[in-house]
Amino acid sequence: MSESASLSRDQVARLTARLERVGVAPDRVESGAPERTALPELGIIFFSGLTPGLGPYELLIEVARFADEAGFNAIWTPERHFTEVGGAYPNPALLAAALATATQRVRLRAGSINLPLHDPLRVAEEWAVVDQLSNGRVDIAIAPGWHVRDFVLKPANFHNKFDILNDYREQLRTAWRGQSIERLDAFDQPHAIVTYPRPLQPELPIWLTTSQREQAWEFAGRSGFNVLTALINFGPKDLERRIAIYRAARQAAGWDPDAGIVSLMLHTYVDSDAPRAIERVRPALTEYLKSFVSQHQSADRAGASDKVRTLQSLGTDRDDFIEMVFSRYVDTSSLIGDLREAQTRLENFRHIGVDEVACLVDFGLEKAHVLDSLRLLSRLLGHRKK
Repeated sequence: MSESASLSRDQVARLTARLERVGVAPDRVESGAPERTALPELGIIFFSGLTPGLGPYELLIEVARFADEAGFNAIWTPERHFTEVGGAYPNPALLAAALATATQRVRLRAGSINLPLHDPLRVAEEWAVVDQLSNGRVDIAIAPGWHVRDFVLKPANFHNKFDILNDYREQLRTAWRGQSIERLDAFDQPHAIVTYPRPLQPELPIWLTTSQREQAWEFAGRSGFNVLTALINFGPKDLERRIAIYRAARQAAGWDPDAGIVSLMLHTYVDSDAPRAIERVRPALTEYLKSFVSQHQSADRAGASDKVRTLQSLGTDRDDFIEMVFSRYVDTSSLIGDLREAQTRLENFRHIGVDEVACLVDFGLEKAHVLDSLRLLSRLLGHRKK
């Protein structure tokens, strides 16, 4: 029995309120037998770079090779800066270029490029190289940037990052298509710039990375983009509502409402024994969630010291709070358990409109356990959606 089971009703209410404030929602997919549906596509996403006893890229390369052979549909690599957790992934284009030479069929995706930190011409150049190396297997998710600290790379872009994201996105698509973009040189002379090498794909498949902002879901649908999301900020019921907003926006804008892809990131570990799976991930996932809560509270704010102290200020409630975060995250927002539980959750997510699940695997488990988990999970690949 978990520690939180001994809490009084008042304590549960108080801790739940704190839980919601830091972004882990308590709702879950409805219990009972799910409607039998095809499963979402399955891909693999890297985000933390935490694997005991290994160099930073050994797990990435080995998992990518396995995923390519087993039939997973995509490998996602992130852009993260200036933090030890995730610091192995500062440039997804470099990682995707390495994976292009180690794989044959799996899609190679940026998950995500923080576009306001970059010149879109350089993004077009780099990913065109990967598109050539991979024989046209590139997709990218774009994001406005997350942590204010990351914008030391481009401080002027922080406050208008959403507008800049839209402007840079259009420049990226224009450059990818081989159309010219006018830029000024050091003497203020205009040049019509066309980027090289030319990619193999005539259009660049784009995902918008978002979570809670309903306006972003509506914008993605209206613009014809796919969506990459995660449940760390809200629960499955909220996700279902946002997917409905997205589909309706696609239809209103003249896009096929069912053609847009919703990709959901989930922490993943599958074992033949469900309780063993939960206990095996407990130390690593608990530390990950502690780190995330602290980063989430300070990510977008200057002078947010009061928010950052939330975990410390819980005092004796701190362990109970973390246990609640862990338990509810495992129960509602992960693929952690046995294969039957994984299939049931995948069926539920497919039922509410999720097209793909990106399985996050690099959050602190040993390589052998990660690979064993993926071998089990690969048994479900024959049940994917048509």
